[in-house]
Amino acid sequence: MSSISRPLAGPSLTFRLTDHLGELRQEEAYSRSGRAGRTLAKSGRLRVVLLALADGMEIGTHQADSPMTLQVLEGGLRYRDAGGEYELRQGDLLFFGPGQAEDIRAMAASALLLTISAVDDDFRPEERGNTNS
Repeated sequence: MSSISRPLAGPSLTFRLTDHLGELRQEEAYSRSGRAGRTLAKSGRLRVVLLALADGMEIGTHQADSPMTLQVLEGGLRYRDAGGEYELRQGDLLFFGPGQAEDIRAMAASALLLTISAVDDDFRPEERGNTNS
């Protein structure tokens, strides 16, 4: 169980990403699996997550139920989706709508900033059981 001693929400939050990345790369999870993440902020349907991936780390297939962005801060990723195969490098930003990305792999030791705008079925109001009157 995580004991978070920092605020996740507030009127204004500032993050020193290099410090957080250094801490993530020292965590047991990173040493054991080659990946570690930290939620930096969360408010309502918004989540901002910092991820550290070791070189060659394979995430595999990721199914997204809501739109998100993925910004490459360091390193790079390779992935494919229904449209083809892609590479993201440092400084690139990917907008990813609901769907699936496959064969996600870090091409080098990488740092990513993931922003998720909705969770679960929040993005799909038509699936909330609306009834016609």
